[in-house]
Amino acid sequence: MNARLLLVFLALVLAACGSAPLAEPPVYPDATPAARGESPLADAMMSGFTTEIVGERDAAAIRLFRAPGSIAWEQVKQFYAGRLEPNEWRADARLLVEGDTISYAEWRNGYQLLAIAHTEDAAAGATFLAVAVVRR
Repeated sequence: MNARLLLVFLALVLAACGSAPLAEPPVYPDATPAARGESPLADAMMSGFTTEIVGERDAAAIRLFRAPGSIAWEQVKQFYAGRLEPNEWRADARLLVEGDTISYAEWRNGYQLLAIAHTEDAAAGATFLAVAVVRR
């Protein structure tokens, strides 16, 4: 009886954990780490991404990248879909914002959320991307 109870408890714990965590989110080709302050547009994107999507509690999970030149939102979205969807991540249409200046998307896998943000800053001559993986 005790062994059966232990097995039921372990099954519940494992189910609550969701899928295995994504160790490192994919990084867009040729993107390098960036810092706040490099671009007012990227700073605005990061503020909205933190407040509206990831949340202050998980702000440390956000990574900001700079990619040289102009990279269209559709290219970025296709890159992440191609890396995530074959591994059972599903796009969440509830958070798909395709704006003229800043765009956001997210994918889910169990209790995990991978969110991306994109903005092209012509003045900085770069595209800025924010990526975060958090558990929900």
